Amino acid sequence: MKLHKDYYGYYYPNQSQRAALAGLLVVLFPAFFPNLFGPLGRASPSIFSEWNAPKARHLHLLNPALLLQSSVEQQSKLWSPLPNQGWKHCLEEPKSLSLTPKGSTGYIQVFLDGGLNQQKMGICDAVAVAKILKATLVVPHLEVNPVWQDSSSFEEIFDLDHFIEVLRDEVSIVKDLPSEFSWSTREYYATGIRITRIKTAPVHASSDWYLENVLPVLQRYGVAAISPFSHRLTFENLPKNIQRLRCKVNFQALAFVPHIRELGETLVNRLRYPPNRNQGAASDSQDGTNQIEKQGAGKFVVLHLRFDKDMAAHSACDFGGGKAEKLALAKYRQVIWQGRVLKSQFTDEELRNQGRCPLTPEEIGLLLAALGFNNSTRLYLASHMVYGGEARISTLRRLFPLMEDKKSLASAEERAKVEGKASLLAAVDYYVSMQSDIFISASPGNMHNALVSHRAYMNLKTIRPSMSLLGKLFVNKSMEWSEFQHAVLDGHKSRQGQIRLRKEKQSIYTYPAPDCMCRA
Repeated sequence: MKLHKDYYGYYYPNQSQRAALAGLLVVLFPAFFPNLFGPLGRASPSIFSEWNAPKARHLHLLNPALLLQSSVEQQSKLWSPLPNQGWKHCLEEPKSLSLTPKGSTGYIQVFLDGGLNQQKMGICDAVAVAKILKATLVVPHLEVNPVWQDSSSFEEIFDLDHFIEVLRDEVSIVKDLPSEFSWSTREYYATGIRITRIKTAPVHASSDWYLENVLPVLQRYGVAAISPFSHRLTFENLPKNIQRLRCKVNFQALAFVPHIRELGETLVNRLRYPPNRNQGAASDSQDGTNQIEKQGAGKFVVLHLRFDKDMAAHSACDFGGGKAEKLALAKYRQVIWQGRVLKSQFTDEELRNQGRCPLTPEEIGLLLAALGFNNSTRLYLASHMVYGGEARISTLRRLFPLMEDKKSLASAEERAKVEGKASLLAAVDYYVSMQSDIFISASPGNMHNALVSHRAYMNLKTIRPSMSLLGKLFVNKSMEWSEFQHAVLDGHKSRQGQIRLRKEKQSIYTYPAPDCMCRA
């Protein structure tokens, strides 16, 4: 390649040579740095897919949504709390006095995997199993999360003393095994077959199963370790007091440690009372804009924006990122699920009509706008590891410029105790979500189910998007905004926190009535 000499004696390539070099770099760069073009993590985009971030896909709806004006009446109705639905908390007081290890059948250990909310369900079940067996529960061991690599222990997330105190008349709980059982550790059970380890507990096992299979181990050896334990207790045919004990653990005993509650309260206060809240108050008489804004003053909505790479890849839907994105997601499916999750036999349109495609940030923003939220709405993003990064969120931010999250509301110093710890960060989001005026989750999952349940128990407004309805609406590219909004409002009238009774085989951790609640 011939180089040209400049005025100072340096050699440089001409324009065509520079173009050739650039092309060569484009070809070779992925070969030398493949991680930049592949999955960076389960919830992160590849850098390549962010370079090719899709444009807004629903411009026929987005443009009128950006110009939308709400009425005072609409805002008043939107922010009004749920009326009393005729239900009350129904937690029976225990008849026995404080329990001690001395009178128990032995010690129960459980090892819990999954994220924060899956572990919470496991803790509730562990207390219930200990009650069934009349055993002493050792504070549950939380496994290192394989996705987020979070090693936070029980006492780093939950207020342990509060947990033991609330349940002291229900179940005997100890922080550690006594010295004669000090050998019964996580490491001990990981290195071989152990007679005191119960690893055959079926999913949704009955109380009789535990009495027949675990109680004899307790009576003979004094300790039994159950692993795996996630989803290992049935929801059916249990005594009423056992069901209500699970509710008591879930809604009363599992309180977060003080520093999580304090950070959560800081975020809530900054959402309700932002520094510039009173600016522009003098212009109230000019038009009705400030009257509309007053309806939402001091209020905020939490959006659990679940649109991670796992969901996008698993769904096999098209999210507008073109061929590069399709290839990246196909590769991710193969790497993570080793061929167990294949490209869907359905077309993208069929998947959307069936409600099987996760809502993108743009789509959840259009849903919120159709429901009546506007550009003065204080919107908090919870647990938002979004596939596509900030580029994917940009349309949502255009619709809701007052959007916040932990990083925008709190300093690095204030976040120091929770930063980099997925379970603690999720706990902060859970706390803020429980304090919000309205909660909405983009897609079902453990966080969605836990908050839908807890907020139903507290009679708080919670919007559950109708995935099948929205899938059909977004497929229709000729639909005008007025028709879209009417369909959204009509389809979500009964999806705003109304009590739904648990049906057979459904989870008590999603549907708290009638097990945790009684008719008033």
